[in-house]
Amino acid sequence: MKNVLGMINLMDEQDDLSTLTRNRCVAAVPFAGKYRLVDFALSNMSNSGIQKVVVLANSKAESLLEHVGDGQDWGLDASQEGGVSILPPVSLRMDDADHLRTLEHGDLLHLYCHLDYLKSCTETYILLAPSSVIYRSNFENMVDYHLSSGAEITVLYKNLTEIDRHAHIGHAYNLEMNDHGRVIRAVPTYHALPSLTLQNIDLDTMVIERNLLIDLIEKSMKSGTEIYLKNVIWAHLDDIYVQGYANHGYVAIMDSVDSYYAHSMHLLQPQGWKQFMINQESVYTRKEEEQQIACHHQALVRNSFVAPGCRIEGYVENSILFPGVTISSGASVKNSVIMHDCTIEASAYLDRVILDKQVIVERGAVLCGQYAHPFVAEKSGIL
Repeated sequence: MKNVLGMINLMDEQDDLSTLTRNRCVAAVPFAGKYRLVDFALSNMSNSGIQKVVVLANSKAESLLEHVGDGQDWGLDASQEGGVSILPPVSLRMDDADHLRTLEHGDLLHLYCHLDYLKSCTETYILLAPSSVIYRSNFENMVDYHLSSGAEITVLYKNLTEIDRHAHIGHAYNLEMNDHGRVIRAVPTYHALPSLTLQNIDLDTMVIERNLLIDLIEKSMKSGTEIYLKNVIWAHLDDIYVQGYANHGYVAIMDSVDSYYAHSMHLLQPQGWKQFMINQESVYTRKEEEQQIACHHQALVRNSFVAPGCRIEGYVENSILFPGVTISSGASVKNSVIMHDCTIEASAYLDRVILDKQVIVERGAVLCGQYAHPFVAEKSGIL
């Protein structure tokens, strides 16, 4: 799809991930033992034939940029006029007007500051996607649907039903549509386990003609009434033909520590892992040398995902271990997410815990959280 420019919008990330995003953007947060959240958006674009992707970066994107590089690990070949480009965040001065400093928190100001880039592009359409929502989608089918419907904008949504009991969603919109699938209203919504009503959840993904996007940005900046592009669209649904396009597969929205933990634990359930594993070979990530798992004869591992390079001498149950984790003899880890290169020393006990990278849990330490509020340890901490 050479006529479509992919854009990953980091400026629209709803960030309630606590210490996990203190020094990184949501897109760079590790997930499922081997991936970063951005891997899914990049893979969807690459698998759909989009070769040119730009990232609307925020101020905490340094580790993400190192992870993504030029996009070759995702099949985005820079030598063929493709690859990944970065649109840097806007840096305002202290003496800038207050209304500009308010706009800085949304994506409209940052899109406006990159209008010259958008106007210089040759692609007719833009596929705008988030990094904090995991799903599988063939964007080529979505673009074809957009063209055949005659819509000005097509948005991706997920119809939540009673079987989606793992859904844990904050800061989302429920889309109300007419019988023809046109979006007529967007209502803010929130779900916390286990309550759930039937809703069409917007997945922050849209197909829009590039010239229309430019026009919306310019008009919105003149009026100064909104700071997010999506809110501009929702406010003008009577004037803009917005069509809904359904996604029927696995969806996970990562906008809080609670949602991150809930979706991680859901992977360890048979149905959750099955949903996530469908077409997993088509999800790419940065290639790194893998080491073997070292599992001591006295170790016991139950219902867990253990990445290459881990050393297990203790007890692990219902947990996700990223590469390089060490679980010492006598240590017990349950219902937890342990990120890269953490060390759990002898006789330590962890239950419902998220450890960021390179954390050391000292001998005999006890760390416990709750399902709705897991204990979270900051990167490189000693506990």
